[in-house]
Amino acid sequence: MTIARRFARAAMAVAALTGCRAGSSSAKLTLRYRPPTGATYRYALEQQNSVRFLSGAMRASPSQDMKLHLYYTQAVTGPAAGGIGVTVTYDSTTMEPGVMAPALDRMRGLTSSVVYDDRMRILSASFTRLEGRPSPLLEQMGKSLKGISFPLPADPVGVGDSWVSEVELPLADLLGASAPIMSHTRLTLKEIHVAGADTSIVLAVATTFPGDPVTINRSGQTATMKLSGVISGEQLYSLAKSAPVRATMGGTMKIDLKGGRMGPEGMTIAMEQQTSLQLTGAK
Repeated sequence: MTIARRFARAAMAVAALTGCRAGSSSAKLTLRYRPPTGATYRYALEQQNSVRFLSGAMRASPSQDMKLHLYYTQAVTGPAAGGIGVTVTYDSTTMEPGVMAPALDRMRGLTSSVVYDDRMRILSASFTRLEGRPSPLLEQMGKSLKGISFPLPADPVGVGDSWVSEVELPLADLLGASAPIMSHTRLTLKEIHVAGADTSIVLAVATTFPGDPVTINRSGQTATMKLSGVISGEQLYSLAKSAPVRATMGGTMKIDLKGGRMGPEGMTIAMEQQTSLQLTGAK
């Protein structure tokens, strides 16, 4: 695999984790993660990625397009290790084109054990094969899970209020970066809805990448990388379930590379991403 295609694959990996009556715009809510013990939520996730080489030696190459369908189940196991335990089971995964079908078939039945605190911050996350053995690859997936989780705010929030989450991206490990690569996500409470015993909120979500240069080392070659762009959308979140009901996100992430095998001209890679998440069943 060429280094350019490795960067494209890594970019796709990063792009790898809503009637009711309106509530009062002056209401303040304290958001805490308190899902009912024993609850089970089934989800369908679809993600489309398109990677293009904007400059450099591969700028004439066609775009690399991928569509991922992931179906998984979350089961709330209850209090565990100072937080709330959740088991995630990956029911089925498909990808177009199907070159990764054998690897995806091995994911069927894969489980992850996650412990959240009451602000939905991940305290621990581990993946297990069907035969129960841990794997370095699965541990990398655990780091990816942490990178796509958004904590709830410490203080009560009302319509128009925002809070910011900073998380480390798994891209640093994949590329051999000399320093952590961070993303910044701003969540803004847009709407409050009340329907019977449940209150739900609509959140605007905008993730940005700082654009600061980072040194990477691959196969004895040193290069500089800058990650920039915005991925944004919104999420409908149920307070009674302590779970997202639906979410959509989209945008473009750009990777600028200089030096090493990229040469003085460098290379620019753009990844366009569209993601949708839907709760398909709950009990």
